[in-house]
Amino acid sequence: MAQWESLIRAIATDSGRILFTRHAKERMRQRGVTYAQVLEVLQRGVIRREPEPDIKTGHMLCRMERHIAGRSVGAVVALQSVQADSGAVVTVMLIGE
Repeated sequence: MAQWESLIRAIATDSGRILFTRHAKERMRQRGVTYAQVLEVLQRGVIRREPEPDIKTGHMLCRMERHIAGRSVGAVVALQSVQADSGAVVTVMLIGE
């Protein structure tokens, strides 16, 4: 998991390398989570669950988590491989709410 965390953190240092799906944007709006907060989750968060392959695409789905502004925020990122140079946020959630 540490390898995936390091990769996501490195990619997230350049916000232009992070894409947001329509679904992720909708969930961010519904949950009151900003782009800056998601980027902080990706840059400083941790992976607590083993990454899993997406059945449809084969991409690895990694859920990064971080406590921000009094809430635990999770962001699921899809990555093509451990050599990926970009990632896509596919959903954003509030953990424990």
